[in-house]
Amino acid sequence: MSHEVSRRNLLGSVGVVAAGASIAGLGLGDGQAQAAETPPPSAYPHPAEGGAAASGASRVLPDDPRYETLSQGFNQRWTSSPRYIQVITSDADVVTGVDEALRLGLRPTVRSGGHCYEDFVENTGGAILDMSAMKDVRKTKDKYGKAAYGVESGATIWDIYTTLFRRYGVTIPGGSCYSVGAGGHVCGGGYGVLSRRDGLTVDHLVQVDVVTVENGHAVVTRAHRSDPPGSHTSDLFWAHTGGGGGNFGVVLRYYFAESIPAPPPNVWLSSIAWPWAELEKNPDDFTKLVANYGRFFETHSGAEEPLYQNLFSLLKLTHKSNGNVVLSSQWAGEDIGPVEDFLAAVEAGLRTKSTVQMYSVGDHFLPYPDKHRRMPWLQATQTLNGSGPNQRGKYKSAYHRKAFTPTQIAGMWTWLTRDVPDVNLTQTLVQIDSYGCRINAIRPHETAVPQRDSVLKLQYQTYWTDPAEDSAHVDFMRGFYEAVYAETGGVPEITDATHDRTTDGAYVNYPDVDLGIATDPAPQYPTLYYKDNYARLQRTKKTWDPKNLFHHQQSIVPPAQ
Repeated sequence: MSHEVSRRNLLGSVGVVAAGASIAGLGLGDGQAQAAETPPPSAYPHPAEGGAAASGASRVLPDDPRYETLSQGFNQRWTSSPRYIQVITSDADVVTGVDEALRLGLRPTVRSGGHCYEDFVENTGGAILDMSAMKDVRKTKDKYGKAAYGVESGATIWDIYTTLFRRYGVTIPGGSCYSVGAGGHVCGGGYGVLSRRDGLTVDHLVQVDVVTVENGHAVVTRAHRSDPPGSHTSDLFWAHTGGGGGNFGVVLRYYFAESIPAPPPNVWLSSIAWPWAELEKNPDDFTKLVANYGRFFETHSGAEEPLYQNLFSLLKLTHKSNGNVVLSSQWAGEDIGPVEDFLAAVEAGLRTKSTVQMYSVGDHFLPYPDKHRRMPWLQATQTLNGSGPNQRGKYKSAYHRKAFTPTQIAGMWTWLTRDVPDVNLTQTLVQIDSYGCRINAIRPHETAVPQRDSVLKLQYQTYWTDPAEDSAHVDFMRGFYEAVYAETGGVPEITDATHDRTTDGAYVNYPDVDLGIATDPAPQYPTLYYKDNYARLQRTKKTWDPKNLFHHQQSIVPPAQ
């Protein structure tokens, strides 16, 4: 077989999660059966209009004052003692760093933004490649000579937003936590505040430059959306539109279509809250609130929704110890009237009156007394940043296709009102994000993201700082999740030809090892993340990485021979 590659032995970063951490369990060995083609290096322009830059890598050893910080990511649960951390500033640095790690027999892992939800990057005894200094964002050309926006995998979401907007007046529909790295966010699918209006991040992706290992050598493959259907590079591109990171190779950079949208000039931000003290007096109000919210988005999330595709909303159902349940929204229309109608629909039938939000959890918080505020888009995006402080955390996720069932709402109520002695649950919640609209205009097999008829996306989160509370928080989240999905075996079961489920699996960019790991006899994550697309991902894995050199705890496993 023939691949379009460059034998410059360039390696970059591949993301594992939306949070921007990345990992590649690398090794050298025979890759594809046939040697790759070797076009001239000029065929692979760096977004900065050059080839590999001069090496400027810095090796951080255990006695370096930077070591403790750079050896761990955003989630303080995960730390390790790597042999060293290589700070990467160019493609050439990556080549040197990976070759050296392999020469020393060390397992290299890769970090871009560092927000990995699970322990997929930390690497005791190995080498961590820190890609965060490779963050170029600029207009360039793809391999077919068409204009595109090139994004290096170390760029954060905020780097991307500010550069694309200030230089070119455009944006991508990505996440709101702006310290997340592109390396992980994009290849898992990527979604955010503008996704109901503009689709997923990968719906605008046209090319990915990926390093694979072939015949014992690292090669750069430029996989494009327009490559011949059925070709190996076409499959490789498709796999990076939702297949997650650490599976096929190492992403150097992403290219987005020149047609990516302009953001709205201004948006309305709104934020209200319901005190838990009042909800506990009126338990039916909690049920009505969650049911109303679900029904609204079941009704207003179709692919051709004429009005509310401009609305993004998140309902933060916190533990009662937090003090209040919060509803925040962004409206990209001019007239605030539809937002008032939305809020009225959510509050219909409630005796508990909403108040202006004054505090919450997770930093999706509008710290001013206005019910609505109109702001320039970029300022609003900064206001909605949800990165928050460095803490310990555990996460779960779910796609919902319909309004919530009584069992699901009852599970939420039971666990969010539960008393757990000596455990601080003030930062424990399920965040219910609006979904659908233009996301659902794409068919399930067109990208590797198969969930294309969901209307809500749920993020189960808990944060704490005391390591002694680790087990209590993890156990709480397990019980919470299992109770909500008690009707479908404790997980958000997928819909298929024979089962019309209210749920549709989980999000690969919010990895959760409770859904199994690759070495389990029958892990759940392949079905819950990928549904029917897993078979094609496995075939692509067999083509590009048959020896499973690129792997992590929840990676794609090549099919049995």
